[in-house]
Amino acid sequence: MIKIECDKESLKKSVFEFYRMKFKEKYKNLDDEIYIDINKKYLFLKILDREKIIEKTFEINENSKFHFIINKFLFDLYKDRDDFDKSYGILTGVRPLKLVSKVFKDNNIEDSINILYENYRIDEFDSRFLYKIYLNQINIRMESEHDNYNVYVHIPFCPSRCFYCSFDTTIKNKIKMDKYTENICKDINNYELKFNKNPHSIYIGGGTPTAIGLENLEKIVKSIKNKFRETQEFTVECGRIDSLSVEILEMLKNNGVNRISLNPQTFNDEVLNRLNRVGNKDFKYWFDLAKKIGFEIINMDLIMGLPEEDIEMILNSIRKTIEFNPDNITIHTLALKNGSKLFENHYLNKDDYKNLLKESKNLLISNGYNPYYLYRQKKSVISSENIGYAKGEKSSIYNIVMMEEIENIIGFGLGASTKILNSKGRFERNINSKNLEDFIKE
Repeated sequence: MIKIECDKESLKKSVFEFYRMKFKEKYKNLDDEIYIDINKKYLFLKILDREKIIEKTFEINENSKFHFIINKFLFDLYKDRDDFDKSYGILTGVRPLKLVSKVFKDNNIEDSINILYENYRIDEFDSRFLYKIYLNQINIRMESEHDNYNVYVHIPFCPSRCFYCSFDTTIKNKIKMDKYTENICKDINNYELKFNKNPHSIYIGGGTPTAIGLENLEKIVKSIKNKFRETQEFTVECGRIDSLSVEILEMLKNNGVNRISLNPQTFNDEVLNRLNRVGNKDFKYWFDLAKKIGFEIINMDLIMGLPEEDIEMILNSIRKTIEFNPDNITIHTLALKNGSKLFENHYLNKDDYKNLLKESKNLLISNGYNPYYLYRQKKSVISSENIGYAKGEKSSIYNIVMMEEIENIIGFGLGASTKILNSKGRFERNINSKNLEDFIKE
């Protein structure tokens, strides 16, 4: 287990996060001891592992960023180990592009590659990949304004609880679903809107919003439409095909929804069945129907790293997804979420996924899908990457502005977050209750 001694608690947490992100669950098998001491002129670092003692002294000044100094040293120390994840260098945060986008803005790509390696140890492949994402965000970044806002509605319910998920599944309790719907609609109707324009985008996510049924979902959609009027992009997640009906899809289309998400997660039904999720036998029917009804953009989600899926099975699911020719494809890597069955059962993925990430990226890019947003999650079993790909000019506005934190977000529903930019360009945040019983109270 990692032991870190340091007077600065924030620095101690940063170094620990480096180990956790770079070694995944294997960090628990390490016996390293790290001692950090800082005075006005020097930073002293001492590392004890099973075989040796390493000591290093760094000159510092008032502008020195201690966590960058230490984590770069640790990166160079461990980079040749097989169990060390070198992706995105020393960056361990959710939004790597948010940090490095200024480098791309101020420099050409070749200079950016050198700067990113020197400052953050990001290698050329990852630098060029982040640059692709940056270029695919340019139009939305350029049209972004301080008073642009986006609306998010959270409906965290599903027909059943997949073993990798921690969302509520009380859809069979109609009283609760009706009350949840009533309270969300009330919050939407009573919201004091301080922006004198229409929203840039609207996103109803979950969970599986379509799982609450036609009547309740229609009430929420109409409340949103009546409050916020027209928008450039209106997305509803329709992830699970066992939550769909012709009437639901037609209702969404008739109320201005122009982007939906249909999420197979994998096309290996045996894997889904073991995870308490319905298979994709009828997926083509629902996909074709959604195209026929006329949604402008359809996204499909996949998860890499599900139990008992090897590299070829995962790549076959990606190929199958490409055959559907959706407008967007989102690739998640499995993250062990607190409260999920896999987390409770201490699931540890032992498959060898070497080169899977590069193969998946090359496969999608070679078939015309360009990466347009990326975020990272802790407790991922392969890597921490989650990447959205799009064809042509069909990138999701909401995914970009939300992930890069460049526009205001108004959140409704359980645990939803509202983030409003103040005069200094910083977000003031307000998070709704995460407790369902509290949320549905009168």
